[in-house]
Amino acid sequence: MNMKVRNQILGLLFSVLFFSGHAQTGKTESGLYLFTDRDFCVSGDTVWFKVVLNGESKSNVVHVQLADAGNHTIASVIKKCTGKWAEGFIHIPDSLSSGVCFLSAFLYEHLSETGRQVEKKSLFVYNRFQRDLPELLIPAQEDKREEITLEQQISINPDKKTYKVREQVAVEIGLGAIHPEEVAQVVVKASLVDELARQAGGRFLARSAASHMVIPHFQEKDGFILSGKVTKANSDESPEKAVVFLSLPENPRYLDYYVTGNDGYFHFFLQNAVGVGEAVLQAISEDETELQAKIEFSIQKIQQPVSMQKQTLTQPQIDFKNALADAGFIKRLFQEEYTIPEHEFSMPERFTIPAYGYPQRAVNLDEYYELNDFREISRELLGGVRFRTRDGTSTIRMLNWNENAYFDSEPFRLVNGIPVFKNRLFASFGSADIDRVEYTMEDRLFGDLRFPGILALYLKESSNRWLVHQPNFTLLTVPLMQPQHTPEFLSQTASQKNLPDLRSVFFWQLIETGSDQKIDFPLSDLKGKVEITVEGIASDGQIFKCSEIIEVK
Repeated sequence: MNMKVRNQILGLLFSVLFFSGHAQTGKTESGLYLFTDRDFCVSGDTVWFKVVLNGESKSNVVHVQLADAGNHTIASVIKKCTGKWAEGFIHIPDSLSSGVCFLSAFLYEHLSETGRQVEKKSLFVYNRFQRDLPELLIPAQEDKREEITLEQQISINPDKKTYKVREQVAVEIGLGAIHPEEVAQVVVKASLVDELARQAGGRFLARSAASHMVIPHFQEKDGFILSGKVTKANSDESPEKAVVFLSLPENPRYLDYYVTGNDGYFHFFLQNAVGVGEAVLQAISEDETELQAKIEFSIQKIQQPVSMQKQTLTQPQIDFKNALADAGFIKRLFQEEYTIPEHEFSMPERFTIPAYGYPQRAVNLDEYYELNDFREISRELLGGVRFRTRDGTSTIRMLNWNENAYFDSEPFRLVNGIPVFKNRLFASFGSADIDRVEYTMEDRLFGDLRFPGILALYLKESSNRWLVHQPNFTLLTVPLMQPQHTPEFLSQTASQKNLPDLRSVFFWQLIETGSDQKIDFPLSDLKGKVEITVEGIASDGQIFKCSEIIEVK
């Protein structure tokens, strides 16, 4: 990069993104309440969750984290609320060992807090390949949070107590005694019972520890913050100042930048970005030091993990676990696997024009005869663009339309919307590679950055393999906010009689209060106890749970 351009970029006073907001506290400190569709699972399963945001925070995006007993993160998702509720899922890795994991929910603004109460919902995980399991580490009960029952206000009345496999269950849920202004909705669930998870599991309390990252005071609204850190190559040392560019290849009009301080941290706000997408990070400094930019995901840290103790498993508990593993194997063998697309990128374009504004000129190369390289293209088709190569060094100069003279510095160069800082990349591009060229022969401002002209190439091939030639860049796949999907057991119709039905969750929905409700659901081929539960949040912020047991024989 030309020294003058670097001085123009980094010598200016940059107005770094400013985040304003405040952490909010509620009756349970966080105002977040998490419910899951099951208390146990087999490795490889998908666990669904609902989170209610019951506080006054302006944030409507929640983070849900799955961690092991030592609070090492296994998986995490970001979910936007609809109203006060967020519903999503977490895949349990097939390789996850048997043990008790914990799910917790938090807001981005919580990451900087120390000592905040964190509620961790237990999830008993059984590895489907591990049949011999004599003992298990389970949570010690001193950290367990007690739940109230509201038995005087809620009733659960199934049409009978004992059922056959695949039989239809009808249940009357008495909610008429609950005023909707106190509790608007409850979570009603019917699922197979694991006695160990039912007795030893539940909600456990811990205290938060502040993140090592520098967290801006910001509340996520309709989007989330992508954070990371810039360091010198092969070192943990951060430069005094760097400019980080963020590009999204699947959204070529998106471009943003951040100017780091001496701590090296950067933050980008991605509004309504959903699914999984590719991101390109490029970090540059005035002295052309080789830099690397790494993403640091938002992780809730705690001061002390939940206390655990050994529990010897009884033979019925071992048999139950093995039956679950067998059911999972048979389900995969006989039924079409329920899958959720891994790559489902969506991000509304905020503007109808590129980040660099309207181009003065646009050239579609298919309208002209074929030219072998960019030198010929610039000479024949791009009036006002001068591309020269001498002694192996390529330079690009743009005509300053207003001054009728060439700029002394390089223009801002982009390929497929991604900034480019090495001119040698352009030399090999010919008409067979380039779809169109857009360029502007005047000064353009992008935030606090000034560029002496714009030169943007859009290639016919969208693979972006050319990125391997770029310095100081990081190409990575980023999980964005989770798309909306429906749990398998809610979307299934009546099972075919000639195929096994091995569901362990039969019903899981939000139900309005204020009047009695009737629900019904079909059972599966699995035998054992089924628990019908009604869960919610009382007016004083306490979680309540009422349940009724039926049996499948």
